Amino acid sequence: MSSLEPLLNRLLEKYQHTAPSGSSITDIPGVYFFWSTEELPRTPLLYSASIVIIGQGFKIGYLGDRKFRYDRETYLVLGVPIPFECETHASLHEPLLGISIDIDVAMLHELVSKFSGNLHLERSDTSTEPHTGVEPVQMSSSMIDATTRLLSCLNDPLDSRILGNAAVGEIVYRVLRDKKGHVLYNLTQHQTPYAAVARALERIHTDYRETLTVEDLAKETAMSVSSFHRAFKRVTGESPLQYLKKIRLDKARSLLVHDKMRVNNVAFEVGYESPSQFSREFKRYFNVPPSDAHTIAYSYLA
Repeated sequence: MSSLEPLLNRLLEKYQHTAPSGSSITDIPGVYFFWSTEELPRTPLLYSASIVIIGQGFKIGYLGDRKFRYDRETYLVLGVPIPFECETHASLHEPLLGISIDIDVAMLHELVSKFSGNLHLERSDTSTEPHTGVEPVQMSSSMIDATTRLLSCLNDPLDSRILGNAAVGEIVYRVLRDKKGHVLYNLTQHQTPYAAVARALERIHTDYRETLTVEDLAKETAMSVSSFHRAFKRVTGESPLQYLKKIRLDKARSLLVHDKMRVNNVAFEVGYESPSQFSREFKRYFNVPPSDAHTIAYSYLA
């Protein structure tokens, strides 16, 4: 048994209610608890920039030709929003239990400023080639201890209010000190291709309804089209236009399922000029037509 399981099971009692799978915001802003008591098949999912820690059960992610497992021994760190496919392995007797922590860029800058050149990332890798935006990382003993403190806070409302931000800060600090800390550290280095791609992603997520071209995005990041395209695919695993399409389709699924909007209206709402093209691409991506969006297995993760 993982040392995190008892604390996560207490959160399950607090948040589960009767839903077999779900996600809930906790008493600490930006921290979410998620669970599943059932197997969920490989399904497209959009992950936000976050740190994902699982204490029981496991997930397998698929991104391009990459396949990675994250579980009680491996956490996931994402510096930017990444759409990829995910399958969940859980059961009623051994549910998937975990937390995700949103990346607070202001906190990240504050932490990095305190290192004053003592962070290994500040002294290594001067290459202009950007790193990937998502990495599985081995859980160290110090990371387990920090997560234990955070989970303890989550089980006490007063601790959450008084100690919660500090507990989150320690988690981010531990990620920065790890060998994959560049996934977060490079977000604070504004002149790098990685940070430029992160800015382009902010534009895409804000203006996904608009006609966005690779040329425009490259110009806004002060990069050539070829350099921007290469850096974007390196960070996200997708070309800019493929990424934009997946964001639109993910937004469309939410509008269809949660807002009960009509298919034609959704198509225009997410930036498609042709409802028929939207329907074709939605079915190709999710394996069901938009009218059956409610049947898509949803892998909960905040």
